[in-house]
Amino acid sequence: MGSVVAGAVGSGLARGQASGGSDNRLFTIALSQWGFHRAIFGDARSDYNWFIKTLHSEPDSVLKGTMDPRDIVVRARELGVDVVDLVNILWFGRGNDSLWLREFQRRADGEDVRFGGLMCDELGKIGASNRSERNVAVKNHIRWMDTAQRLGCSYLRANPYGDGNYLEQCQRCAESLARLGDASKAFGLEILVENHGHPGSNGAWLAMLMEMTDHPRVGVLADFDNFFMGGWGLDPERRYDRHQGMLDLAPYTRAVSAKSHAFAPDGSETTIDYFQCMQTVLDAGFNGLVGAEYEGDGLSEAEGNRLTVALLESTRAKLLDAGYE
Repeated sequence: MGSVVAGAVGSGLARGQASGGSDNRLFTIALSQWGFHRAIFGDARSDYNWFIKTLHSEPDSVLKGTMDPRDIVVRARELGVDVVDLVNILWFGRGNDSLWLREFQRRADGEDVRFGGLMCDELGKIGASNRSERNVAVKNHIRWMDTAQRLGCSYLRANPYGDGNYLEQCQRCAESLARLGDASKAFGLEILVENHGHPGSNGAWLAMLMEMTDHPRVGVLADFDNFFMGGWGLDPERRYDRHQGMLDLAPYTRAVSAKSHAFAPDGSETTIDYFQCMQTVLDAGFNGLVGAEYEGDGLSEAEGNRLTVALLESTRAKLLDAGYE
């Protein structure tokens, strides 16, 4: 798959098509629900082992914050954003709760906000060496496809997690992703894989996975900040070059996660060149959703996400001035 496929198949709103009152030229700005995970979870993740165990046994018990997950649509409207990217673990026990989902959709409609993607975690390893485990993971993702469809999402994010060496994981993940791609057609979705830890944070590995999968409904959710040689380690010596990673993933990119941590006085992100990252995917034909997601500690989530949205807006203006259209 190359940039022609990436631009033609379900890459979000077309250039110039407005989802609301905002300027959606070049790309459409969305707000990631994860940008408010502290307000939703409170201190639930301070004991991560408890958090994961409780998430699977009593999922509502991890919602220890002050914010109802459904109020993300209010936060989006406050920021002038009319698309929200969802995260399943922020409302893990409600995926099959029709009444809860209908209320979520009602609140979104009331704010004139729509849902973009559904980012899924904790559904099993699609690259597990055990075939039964892989099958369970695939079935779990298909169940959440139904939820994504009910909320009008355009894509579902899957993680390329598994075990074994990198080649074995790539082969198994490709097999599972092809199955998910086939299943996604009935739900009107795409399956997007993010550079989100483990081998998937290695840009070359994830590009190879896309080539091996070679499915028209499978692509990449490119994250500006999740590039490592492999694993979750934060050792700077094991960083995978961000620009190289964006070049690796650009031909397959159908959506973008615009991560931020800290801002300079001029409003730029202190470590991430937003202009270069967006220029790279636009050059490959991208014109889809870009989710603003503040992950830093120095600002409130409301302020951090406001600055992230503002940075995406100023980046778009600079790209338009540079001749992109």
